[in-house]
Amino acid sequence: MDVLIIIVAVVAVFFILKIAFKVLKTALLLGVAALVVYYLVEYGFLSGLF
Repeated sequence: MDVLIIIVAVVAVFFILKIAFKVLKTALLLGVAALVVYYLVEYGFLSGLF
C-alpha cells in the first residue's frame, strides 16, 4: 500500500511541475513580448501607431 501512495505522489508532483512549467513558459513569453514592444515604443519605431 505504501508503494502505491509513493507512486501516486510522484505522478502528482510530475503533473504539477508540468503545468507549472507551461504557466512559467507562457509568463516568460508574455514578458519578453512586452519588453520588445516597450523598447520599440521607447525608440520611436511604433510612434506612428500611437
